[in-house]
Amino acid sequence: MANEMVTVCLPPDAHRDLRAAIETAMAPFDMNGDHEPYQGEWDQWWLGRPGEEFDVLPGRGADPRLVRAPRDASGRPRHWTREQCDGGPRGLLDFQGMRTRAARSAAHPAPRRAGPTPYRHRRPEWAVPTDHLLTLDGAWVRVTVDPRSGTGLPDLANAYLDDLAPETMVVRLRIHC
Repeated sequence: MANEMVTVCLPPDAHRDLRAAIETAMAPFDMNGDHEPYQGEWDQWWLGRPGEEFDVLPGRGADPRLVRAPRDASGRPRHWTREQCDGGPRGLLDFQGMRTRAARSAAHPAPRRAGPTPYRHRRPEWAVPTDHLLTLDGAWVRVTVDPRSGTGLPDLANAYLDDLAPETMVVRLRIHC
């Protein structure tokens, strides 16, 4: 069993009851469900994951629709800045800034004492997509198992996410699969 990340796209009003909206969107892919056809992809999920946050557009970090899980999957408190979140309306998320930061990280790697920079944070095409994408129309897309595979699927995921309407809610979940 593994822990992976899924980017979930939700309707604009999902922020009103985010947990219910996520549960509804994720239900067809629950390994423990009795839905037909069976499409089990996960058996447990948590909102966000430290180190896998979205960047927030400058000056927009106080918007109440931004999603910031107060605790991680182990129950430890998470500490937030206005510049990052686990999700929110697409129009508040700074995808281009994330890609620019990844390109800079690739050009100027962190010193060894700072610890390794995760692969996705060193490649602009992987700064935004996660292992899986759950689209607005309910399609589960396995972006890739290994980002170094060169499949071209991160380009499709990036294009899909970039083209979402600004009010579309986008959240990252850690899943156990």
